[in-house]
Amino acid sequence: MSKLGEILRTQREKRGITLDQAAADTRIREKFLKALEDGDYMSLPGAVYTTGFLRNYAEYLDLNQDELVVLFHQERGLTAPEPARRFEPIKPIIKRPLIFTPAVLVPVAVLAAVLLFVGYLYYQFTSFAVAPTLDVYDPPTDAIAQDAQFVLKGRTIPNARVTVQVFPGPLTVADIRPASDGTFSVPLTLTTGANHVVVEVLDQSGKVSRANRSILLQPQLAASGAPAVALTLDEPQNGARYENTYVSIVGRTEPSVNSVVVNGATVPVSSGHFEARFFFPAGPTEITVIAQNAVGSVTLKRQVSVVYTSAVVQVFVKGGEAWIQATVDGTIAAGTGRLYKDGETATFTGKTVAIRSGNAAATQVTYNGVYQGTMGQQGQIAEKVYTAQ
Repeated sequence: MSKLGEILRTQREKRGITLDQAAADTRIREKFLKALEDGDYMSLPGAVYTTGFLRNYAEYLDLNQDELVVLFHQERGLTAPEPARRFEPIKPIIKRPLIFTPAVLVPVAVLAAVLLFVGYLYYQFTSFAVAPTLDVYDPPTDAIAQDAQFVLKGRTIPNARVTVQVFPGPLTVADIRPASDGTFSVPLTLTTGANHVVVEVLDQSGKVSRANRSILLQPQLAASGAPAVALTLDEPQNGARYENTYVSIVGRTEPSVNSVVVNGATVPVSSGHFEARFFFPAGPTEITVIAQNAVGSVTLKRQVSVVYTSAVVQVFVKGGEAWIQATVDGTIAAGTGRLYKDGETATFTGKTVAIRSGNAAATQVTYNGVYQGTMGQQGQIAEKVYTAQ
Protein backbone atom coordinates (compact mmCIF):
# COMPACT_ATOMS: atom_id res chain seq x y z
CA MET A 1 0.00 0.00 0.00
CA SER A 2 1.28 3.49 -0.83
CA LYS A 3 1.98 5.94 1.99
CA LEU A 4 -0.61 8.34 0.53
CA GLY A 5 -3.30 5.63 0.49
CA GLU A 6 -2.48 4.60 4.05
CA ILE A 7 -2.86 8.22 5.27
CA LEU A 8 -6.25 8.61 3.51
CA ARG A 9 -7.68 5.27 4.67
CA THR A 10 -6.46 5.72 8.27
CA GLN A 11 -8.03 9.20 8.54
CA ARG A 12 -11.32 8.04 6.98
CA GLU A 13 -11.60 5.01 9.29
CA LYS A 14 -10.61 7.16 12.27
CA ARG A 15 -13.61 9.41 11.53
CA GLY A 16 -15.92 6.42 11.15
CA ILE A 17 -16.76 7.13 7.49
CA THR A 18 -17.43 4.35 5.00
CA LEU A 19 -16.09 4.52 1.46
CA ASP A 20 -19.55 4.76 -0.10
CA GLN A 21 -20.52 7.52 2.36
CA ALA A 22 -17.36 9.47 1.43
CA ALA A 23 -18.20 9.04 -2.27
CA ALA A 24 -21.73 10.35 -1.72
CA ASP A 25 -20.55 13.35 0.37
CA THR A 26 -17.70 14.41 -1.97
CA ARG A 27 -19.44 13.57 -5.29
CA ILE A 28 -16.29 11.59 -6.28
CA ARG A 29 -16.80 8.13 -7.68
CA GLU A 30 -16.16 5.37 -5.15
CA LYS A 31 -13.82 3.52 -7.51
CA PHE A 32 -11.54 6.62 -7.69
CA LEU A 33 -11.47 6.97 -3.87
CA LYS A 34 -10.64 3.26 -3.55
CA ALA A 35 -7.89 3.58 -6.17
CA LEU A 36 -6.36 6.53 -4.24
CA GLU A 37 -6.39 4.55 -0.96
CA ASP A 38 -5.01 1.38 -2.64
CA GLY A 39 -2.30 3.26 -4.52
CA ASP A 40 -3.79 1.92 -7.77
CA TYR A 41 -2.77 4.92 -9.87
CA MET A 42 -3.35 3.06 -13.16
CA SER A 43 -7.11 3.12 -12.45
CA LEU A 44 -7.17 6.91 -11.98
CA PRO A 45 -7.73 9.57 -14.69
CA GLY A 46 -5.05 12.07 -15.68
CA ALA A 47 -2.86 13.77 -13.08
CA VAL A 48 -4.75 17.09 -13.37
CA TYR A 49 -8.15 15.54 -12.57
CA THR A 50 -6.69 13.22 -9.91
CA THR A 51 -5.04 16.19 -8.18
CA GLY A 52 -8.45 17.90 -8.02
CA PHE A 53 -10.06 14.73 -6.58
CA LEU A 54 -7.26 14.45 -4.02
CA ARG A 55 -7.64 18.07 -2.86
CA ASN A 56 -11.40 17.66 -2.37
CA TYR A 57 -10.93 14.36 -0.53
CA ALA A 58 -8.19 15.83 1.71
CA GLU A 59 -10.40 18.81 2.61
CA TYR A 60 -13.27 16.43 3.37
CA LEU A 61 -11.02 14.39 5.72
CA ASP A 62 -9.48 17.58 7.23
CA LEU A 63 -5.98 16.76 5.97
CA ASN A 64 -3.29 19.07 4.57
CA GLN A 65 -4.03 19.32 0.86
CA ASP A 66 -0.63 20.59 -0.31
CA GLU A 67 1.34 17.88 1.53
CA LEU A 68 -0.81 15.10 0.07
CA VAL A 69 -0.55 16.53 -3.46
CA VAL A 70 3.27 16.59 -3.17
CA LEU A 71 3.25 12.99 -1.87
CA PHE A 72 0.97 11.94 -4.77
CA HIS A 73 3.36 13.47 -7.32
CA GLN A 74 6.31 11.75 -5.68
CA GLU A 75 4.62 8.35 -5.75
CA ARG A 76 3.52 8.85 -9.36
CA GLY A 77 7.06 9.83 -10.28
CA LEU A 78 5.94 13.19 -11.61
CA THR A 79 8.68 15.27 -9.95
CA ALA A 80 11.61 14.21 -12.15
CA PRO A 81 12.85 17.16 -14.22
CA GLU A 82 12.51 17.02 -17.93
CA PRO A 83 15.76 16.46 -19.86
CA ALA A 84 17.38 19.65 -21.10
CA ARG A 85 16.54 20.53 -24.63
CA ARG A 86 19.08 21.55 -27.21
CA PHE A 87 18.25 24.15 -29.76
CA GLU A 88 20.11 24.68 -33.01
CA PRO A 89 20.69 28.25 -34.23
CA ILE A 90 18.16 29.46 -36.77
CA LYS A 91 19.50 29.51 -40.30
CA PRO A 92 19.08 32.65 -42.40
CA ILE A 93 15.80 32.79 -44.25
CA ILE A 94 16.18 32.52 -48.00
CA LYS A 95 13.35 33.87 -50.10
CA ARG A 96 12.03 31.28 -52.44
CA PRO A 97 8.68 30.21 -53.88
CA LEU A 98 6.40 28.29 -51.51
CA ILE A 99 6.68 24.61 -52.34
CA PHE A 100 4.68 21.99 -50.43
CA THR A 101 7.46 19.62 -49.51
CA PRO A 102 7.61 17.26 -46.50
CA ALA A 103 9.65 19.94 -44.73
CA VAL A 104 6.59 22.24 -44.94
CA LEU A 105 3.78 19.72 -44.51
CA VAL A 106 5.16 18.03 -41.38
CA PRO A 107 5.29 21.19 -39.20
CA VAL A 108 1.80 22.20 -40.42
CA ALA A 109 0.44 18.77 -39.53
CA VAL A 110 2.11 18.89 -36.11
CA LEU A 111 0.70 22.37 -35.44
CA ALA A 112 -2.79 21.25 -36.45
CA ALA A 113 -2.53 18.22 -34.16
CA VAL A 114 -1.42 20.42 -31.25
CA LEU A 115 -4.34 22.82 -31.80
CA LEU A 116 -6.79 19.93 -31.94
CA PHE A 117 -5.36 18.47 -28.73
CA VAL A 118 -5.56 21.84 -26.94
CA GLY A 119 -9.17 22.22 -28.11
CA TYR A 120 -9.98 18.73 -26.82
CA LEU A 121 -8.45 19.55 -23.41
CA TYR A 122 -10.47 22.78 -23.26
CA TYR A 123 -13.67 20.91 -24.10
CA GLN A 124 -12.97 18.31 -21.42
CA PHE A 125 -12.16 20.99 -18.85
CA THR A 126 -15.29 23.05 -19.54
CA SER A 127 -17.46 19.93 -19.53
CA PHE A 128 -16.00 18.95 -16.17
CA ALA A 129 -15.91 22.37 -14.51
CA VAL A 130 -19.16 24.06 -15.53
CA ALA A 131 -22.28 23.25 -13.51
CA PRO A 132 -25.31 22.10 -15.53
CA THR A 133 -27.94 24.67 -16.49
CA LEU A 134 -31.23 24.60 -14.57
CA ASP A 135 -34.37 26.63 -15.29
CA VAL A 136 -37.49 26.04 -13.18
CA TYR A 137 -40.15 27.83 -15.23
CA ASP A 138 -43.31 26.59 -13.46
CA PRO A 139 -43.49 28.19 -11.01
CA PRO A 140 -41.04 30.88 -12.29
CA THR A 141 -40.86 32.42 -8.79
CA ASP A 142 -42.37 31.78 -5.36
CA ALA A 143 -46.07 31.02 -5.75
CA ILE A 144 -49.44 30.48 -4.04
CA ALA A 145 -51.45 27.33 -4.80
CA GLN A 146 -54.98 26.30 -3.86
CA ASP A 147 -54.69 22.61 -4.88
CA ALA A 148 -52.42 20.22 -2.97
CA GLN A 149 -51.63 18.40 -6.24
CA PHE A 150 -49.00 20.55 -7.97
CA VAL A 151 -46.84 19.84 -11.05
CA LEU A 152 -43.39 21.45 -11.05
CA LYS A 153 -41.80 21.96 -14.49
CA GLY A 154 -38.28 22.86 -15.58
CA ARG A 155 -35.49 22.46 -18.12
CA THR A 156 -31.89 21.27 -17.80
CA ILE A 157 -29.37 19.32 -19.89
CA PRO A 158 -30.29 15.90 -21.32
CA ASN A 159 -28.79 12.85 -19.57
CA ALA A 160 -28.81 14.68 -16.22
CA ARG A 161 -30.42 13.34 -13.05
CA VAL A 162 -33.01 15.51 -11.26
CA THR A 163 -33.98 15.25 -7.57
CA VAL A 164 -36.78 17.29 -5.95
CA GLN A 165 -37.27 17.68 -2.19
CA VAL A 166 -40.23 19.36 -0.46
CA PHE A 167 -40.01 20.62 3.12
CA PRO A 168 -41.61 20.12 5.59
CA GLY A 169 -41.75 16.33 5.22
CA PRO A 170 -39.47 15.90 3.59
CA LEU A 171 -40.95 14.52 0.37
CA THR A 172 -38.20 13.33 -1.99
CA VAL A 173 -38.68 12.50 -5.68
CA ALA A 174 -35.37 11.15 -7.00
CA ASP A 175 -33.79 9.87 -10.24
CA ILE A 176 -35.95 11.95 -12.58
CA ARG A 177 -34.72 11.68 -16.18
CA PRO A 178 -35.29 14.74 -18.42
CA ALA A 179 -36.61 14.36 -21.98
CA SER A 180 -34.32 14.64 -24.99
CA ASP A 181 -34.79 18.43 -25.01
CA GLY A 182 -33.96 18.65 -21.27
CA THR A 183 -37.51 19.36 -20.04
CA PHE A 184 -38.92 17.59 -16.99
CA SER A 185 -42.11 17.69 -14.89
CA VAL A 186 -42.59 16.41 -11.34
CA PRO A 187 -45.98 15.89 -9.63
CA LEU A 188 -45.86 17.02 -5.99
CA THR A 189 -48.23 16.76 -3.05
CA LEU A 190 -48.14 19.97 -1.00
CA THR A 191 -49.11 20.48 2.64
CA THR A 192 -51.20 23.38 3.89
CA GLY A 193 -49.02 26.42 4.51
CA ALA A 194 -45.50 27.08 3.26
CA ASN A 195 -43.73 24.41 1.18
CA HIS A 196 -40.00 24.89 0.49
CA VAL A 197 -39.04 23.10 -2.74
CA VAL A 198 -35.39 22.31 -3.59
CA VAL A 199 -34.58 21.15 -7.15
CA GLU A 200 -31.13 19.59 -7.68
CA VAL A 201 -29.55 18.57 -11.01
CA LEU A 202 -26.51 16.25 -11.17
CA ASP A 203 -24.63 15.87 -14.47
CA GLN A 204 -22.41 12.97 -15.55
CA SER A 205 -19.23 14.71 -14.35
CA GLY A 206 -20.62 15.10 -10.80
CA LYS A 207 -21.37 18.84 -11.01
CA VAL A 208 -24.55 20.06 -9.27
CA SER A 209 -26.96 22.97 -9.80
CA ARG A 210 -29.81 23.89 -7.43
CA ALA A 211 -32.94 26.03 -7.52
CA ASN A 212 -35.36 26.89 -4.71
CA ARG A 213 -39.05 27.77 -4.75
CA SER A 214 -41.48 28.56 -1.93
CA ILE A 215 -45.07 27.45 -2.66
CA LEU A 216 -47.80 28.54 -0.24
CA LEU A 217 -50.77 26.18 -0.23
CA GLN A 218 -54.00 28.00 0.71
CA PRO A 219 -57.02 25.75 0.05
CA GLN A 220 -60.19 27.51 -1.01
CA LEU A 221 -62.11 28.68 2.02
CA ALA A 222 -65.61 27.46 2.88
CA ALA A 223 -68.57 29.13 1.21
CA SER A 224 -69.53 32.54 2.44
CA GLY A 225 -72.18 32.61 5.14
CA ALA A 226 -70.68 29.61 7.02
CA PRO A 227 -70.23 30.17 10.75
CA ALA A 228 -66.95 31.86 11.66
CA VAL A 229 -64.25 30.07 13.65
CA ALA A 230 -63.41 31.49 17.08
CA LEU A 231 -59.92 33.04 17.07
CA THR A 232 -58.20 35.17 19.73
CA LEU A 233 -54.72 36.65 19.29
CA ASP A 234 -53.03 37.38 22.65
CA GLU A 235 -49.66 38.38 21.15
CA PRO A 236 -48.41 40.50 19.53
CA GLN A 237 -50.14 43.72 20.50
CA ASN A 238 -51.04 45.98 17.61
CA GLY A 239 -48.28 48.59 17.06
CA ALA A 240 -45.69 46.72 19.20
CA ARG A 241 -41.97 47.33 18.52
CA TYR A 242 -39.34 44.56 18.55
CA GLU A 243 -35.57 45.13 18.58
CA ASN A 244 -33.04 42.35 17.82
CA THR A 245 -35.50 39.64 18.75
CA TYR A 246 -38.26 37.41 17.52
CA VAL A 247 -41.99 38.19 17.46
CA SER A 248 -44.12 35.86 19.59
CA ILE A 249 -47.41 34.74 18.06
CA VAL A 250 -49.70 33.47 20.83
CA GLY A 251 -53.42 32.81 20.61
CA ARG A 252 -56.45 30.56 21.06
CA THR A 253 -58.96 28.96 18.74
CA GLU A 254 -61.45 26.11 18.65
CA PRO A 255 -60.24 22.56 19.48
CA SER A 256 -61.51 21.42 16.06
CA VAL A 257 -58.78 23.51 14.41
CA ASN A 258 -55.57 21.48 13.96
CA SER A 259 -53.36 24.36 12.84
CA VAL A 260 -53.33 28.05 11.98
CA VAL A 261 -51.47 29.82 9.18
CA VAL A 262 -49.21 32.74 10.15
CA ASN A 263 -47.94 34.74 7.15
CA GLY A 264 -47.98 31.57 5.07
CA ALA A 265 -46.34 29.29 7.68
CA THR A 266 -48.27 26.50 9.39
CA VAL A 267 -48.37 26.58 13.22
CA PRO A 268 -49.81 23.54 15.07
CA VAL A 269 -52.71 23.96 17.52
CA SER A 270 -52.84 21.92 20.73
CA SER A 271 -56.09 21.86 22.75
CA GLY A 272 -57.13 25.13 21.17
CA HIS A 273 -53.83 26.92 21.98
CA PHE A 274 -51.02 27.89 19.59
CA GLU A 275 -47.68 29.62 20.05
CA ALA A 276 -44.77 30.33 17.69
CA ARG A 277 -41.78 32.62 17.26
CA PHE A 278 -40.90 34.40 14.02
CA PHE A 279 -37.96 36.54 12.93
CA PHE A 280 -39.27 39.17 10.49
CA PRO A 281 -37.22 41.57 8.31
CA ALA A 282 -36.60 45.09 9.57
CA GLY A 283 -39.37 47.61 9.10
CA PRO A 284 -43.16 47.66 9.47
CA THR A 285 -44.65 44.16 9.27
CA GLU A 286 -48.24 43.01 8.94
CA ILE A 287 -48.94 39.68 10.68
CA THR A 288 -51.87 37.68 9.31
CA VAL A 289 -53.26 34.70 11.25
CA ILE A 290 -55.83 32.41 9.60
CA ALA A 291 -57.79 29.71 11.43
CA GLN A 292 -59.95 27.31 9.43
CA ASN A 293 -62.01 24.17 9.95
CA ALA A 294 -64.64 22.31 7.96
CA VAL A 295 -67.33 24.93 8.49
CA GLY A 296 -65.53 28.24 8.06
CA SER A 297 -62.48 30.41 8.62
CA VAL A 298 -61.45 33.66 10.29
CA THR A 299 -58.51 36.03 9.82
CA LEU A 300 -56.89 38.38 12.34
CA LYS A 301 -54.16 40.93 11.58
CA ARG A 302 -51.60 42.86 13.65
CA GLN A 303 -49.18 45.64 12.71
CA VAL A 304 -45.71 45.57 14.34
CA SER A 305 -42.33 47.18 13.67
CA VAL A 306 -39.00 45.35 13.73
CA VAL A 307 -35.58 46.98 14.28
CA TYR A 308 -32.09 45.40 14.11
CA THR A 309 -29.08 47.15 15.66
CA SER A 310 -27.09 43.89 15.81
CA ALA A 311 -26.56 40.92 13.54
CA VAL A 312 -29.20 38.32 14.47
CA VAL A 313 -28.41 34.99 12.79
CA GLN A 314 -30.71 31.99 13.03
CA VAL A 315 -29.28 28.61 11.91
CA PHE A 316 -31.43 25.63 10.85
CA VAL A 317 -30.05 22.13 10.25
CA LYS A 318 -32.20 20.31 7.67
CA GLY A 319 -31.57 17.34 5.40
CA GLY A 320 -28.73 15.78 7.44
CA GLU A 321 -26.28 16.41 10.26
CA ALA A 322 -23.75 19.25 10.28
CA TRP A 323 -20.80 20.26 12.46
CA ILE A 324 -21.34 23.95 13.30
CA GLN A 325 -19.28 26.52 15.15
CA ALA A 326 -20.47 30.10 15.78
CA THR A 327 -18.13 32.97 16.69
CA VAL A 328 -19.84 36.06 18.14
CA ASP A 329 -17.78 39.27 18.43
CA GLY A 330 -14.54 37.25 18.30
CA THR A 331 -15.56 34.63 20.92
CA ILE A 332 -16.69 31.09 20.14
CA ALA A 333 -20.31 30.73 21.24
CA ALA A 334 -20.91 28.27 24.06
CA GLY A 335 -22.46 24.99 22.97
CA THR A 336 -21.19 25.23 19.38
CA GLY A 337 -18.24 23.48 17.76
CA ARG A 338 -20.19 20.20 17.74
CA LEU A 339 -22.34 18.01 15.51
CA TYR A 340 -25.91 19.36 15.17
CA LYS A 341 -28.65 16.84 14.46
CA ASP A 342 -31.22 17.17 11.68
CA GLY A 343 -33.94 19.57 12.87
CA GLU A 344 -31.84 21.51 15.43
CA THR A 345 -31.90 25.33 15.39
CA ALA A 346 -29.84 28.01 17.11
CA THR A 347 -29.83 31.84 17.23
CA PHE A 348 -26.77 34.09 17.66
CA THR A 349 -26.73 37.87 18.20
CA GLY A 350 -23.77 40.27 18.10
CA LYS A 351 -22.04 43.00 16.16
CA THR A 352 -20.27 40.31 14.13
CA VAL A 353 -21.43 36.69 13.84
CA ALA A 354 -19.36 34.09 11.94
CA ILE A 355 -20.92 30.69 11.14
CA ARG A 356 -18.70 27.76 10.08
CA SER A 357 -20.36 24.53 8.87
CA GLY A 358 -18.93 21.15 7.96
CA ASN A 359 -21.96 20.31 5.79
CA ALA A 360 -23.03 23.46 3.98
CA ALA A 361 -26.01 21.89 2.15
CA ALA A 362 -27.69 20.92 5.45
CA THR A 363 -27.11 24.35 7.04
CA GLN A 364 -29.71 27.05 6.35
CA VAL A 365 -29.40 30.62 7.63
CA THR A 366 -31.77 33.53 8.31
CA TYR A 367 -30.04 36.89 8.81
CA ASN A 368 -32.00 39.76 10.41
CA GLY A 369 -35.26 38.07 9.44
CA VAL A 370 -34.26 37.45 5.80
CA TYR A 371 -33.83 33.84 4.61
CA GLN A 372 -30.34 33.34 3.13
CA GLY A 373 -30.74 29.74 1.91
CA THR A 374 -28.16 26.98 2.40
CA MET A 375 -24.49 27.79 2.95
CA GLY A 376 -23.29 25.64 0.05
CA GLN A 377 -23.14 22.11 -1.34
CA GLN A 378 -23.34 18.67 0.26
CA GLY A 379 -20.24 17.91 2.34
CA GLN A 380 -18.72 21.34 1.62
CA ILE A 381 -16.97 23.17 4.46
CA ALA A 382 -18.19 26.78 4.40
CA GLU A 383 -17.89 29.88 6.59
CA LYS A 384 -19.85 33.14 6.35
CA VAL A 385 -19.69 36.34 8.41
CA TYR A 386 -22.68 38.55 9.20
CA THR A 387 -22.32 42.08 10.61
CA ALA A 388 -24.70 44.58 12.18
CA GLN A 389 -26.26 46.91 9.64
